[in-house]
Amino acid sequence: MERNRSQHLSVEVQLMTEPCLWRWEIRDRDRDEVVDSSWSREWMAYESPEEALRAGRQRLTSLIRR
Repeated sequence: MERNRSQHLSVEVQLMTEPCLWRWEIRDRDRDEVVDSSWSREWMAYESPEEALRAGRQRLTSLIRR
């Protein structure tokens, strides 16, 4: 089941306009919904898209391992 779930989840990085920082979202592609978000969950944003993507991938890994 975990494998199946991981195949449907993806990390996306988006630029926010206010403040001008980057955030990550983990999306379920099948249901087209946000599963987790750095901004919604902890009000965390990043200086660069690479930094946001790295953090989003770490979170995705922890979700899959559960």
